[in-house]
Amino acid sequence: MRKKWITRMLTALVVLTLSACGNADSEHAPEQVRDNSSTEKQVSQGTPESTGDNTAGGLTSLIHHTGIFTRYCSTEDGFYYLTEEAAELADGSYAPHLMYMDYATCQEVYLCSDSSCRHDTEDCTSVLAGASSDGRIFIWDGYLYFLDRPLDSSGTVIFNAIGESDGGTEADQAELYRMDLDGTGRERIYSFEADATVEDIAFGGKDGLYFITKKLGASKSSSGTYTTTSDRQLICLDPDTGKDHAVCSLDFGDGLNWEAVGCSEDQVILKAYRYPDGMTDEDVSGLDEGSYLDILRDTQIVYTALNLSTGENTQLYSQPAGDNSASEAVLGGFLYTSSSASQDIAKVDLSTGEVSTLCSMSTNYIYGTLGNLLCCTSQDMTADYGYYLADTETGKVTYCSLTNKALGWQLEFLATTGDRVLTVYDYEYTDLGNNSYDITRYQYGLITMEDLMNSVADYKPIQMTGKGI
Repeated sequence: MRKKWITRMLTALVVLTLSACGNADSEHAPEQVRDNSSTEKQVSQGTPESTGDNTAGGLTSLIHHTGIFTRYCSTEDGFYYLTEEAAELADGSYAPHLMYMDYATCQEVYLCSDSSCRHDTEDCTSVLAGASSDGRIFIWDGYLYFLDRPLDSSGTVIFNAIGESDGGTEADQAELYRMDLDGTGRERIYSFEADATVEDIAFGGKDGLYFITKKLGASKSSSGTYTTTSDRQLICLDPDTGKDHAVCSLDFGDGLNWEAVGCSEDQVILKAYRYPDGMTDEDVSGLDEGSYLDILRDTQIVYTALNLSTGENTQLYSQPAGDNSASEAVLGGFLYTSSSASQDIAKVDLSTGEVSTLCSMSTNYIYGTLGNLLCCTSQDMTADYGYYLADTETGKVTYCSLTNKALGWQLEFLATTGDRVLTVYDYEYTDLGNNSYDITRYQYGLITMEDLMNSVADYKPIQMTGKGI
């Protein structure tokens, strides 16, 4: 957990950057078929990863994040994303769009098969009217899913400009929608409990889809209103029948706030911060940043494996929290983790519990994964914008010096197809001065793994229709 603060100003306005919806050639939108099963490559936390087959019973992580990119998923054939910004529709309302990048043609289109469509009405399959800003998309078992979930404010301190607490925790009801890969046939298949908040994570397995739900509450303190959680449950949903059942509680009675960071076979991998002197997340939420960093020096991060078959939560590994820069990745049956307290990257076998050292280097912050590679950076992520790629099988580290063409920032790896990687390698932007920029378009492109490993900037651009996020 990185400590979170939310400041709510009494007179604050939410300003949305709105973009107009135009025409697009949709001839390469994915066909209305269901020939993509969950054996296809999905995208891991941070970067692409090949996943297991759901028929074998192993769990698969479905919701992924890479930097500011949080609403995307992919198949071997193409890349999907839900726009962050809402566009004005013909009736004056606003809605985000589902976009699709076809790898064969290197063309981005609206997720709509009607070439005459203007994509500005709710009849268009690319339009998701009423979608929440924290909604997520993912692919499972040949379908595209949209999890419409309100903002999860748990673990935050909310206060206004004059120090008066705002204790509101009521949220809209979360919904799950399913559609074919071309966007057609969209239907709501499940409504979560009205007072339940759904966390930003989902797994797929032989019994269906797994989500973590909880109830939000409020606790007043000197620093504002702390949003508490209770009744955290791992639930399993059969998407074909709409029936669910509780798998187990995530409230283990130990006072720790357990966060799901990945999965392997029938295990969900959890982590929690064990603060000194029995302090809780709520206790440290009232600290200023300097005091919080002082507390972290005596804090341990604990990793456990929650076995879905037995309900047992077994400790795997613990490490010092360092200075708020710990990182981890779950890949290929192993947990990899590091912090600024050491230069090592620990490798934990999730089957046996055996702990070893994969490699040691000062640039050991695990930003994401790419195939069987860990994509590592410096702890502050600005000292060097290249990647140190650690092979999880051999421990060998290869340096990739490629950076974003426009501003020299980090590349963002988003998906894989065959031996190619989809990456954001360039920007169109406006310089606002004072080292700040307004990114007006994110340029995507495909690069071979060989060129990436050899720092050869040979990208095949995606012909962009939208902003790219």
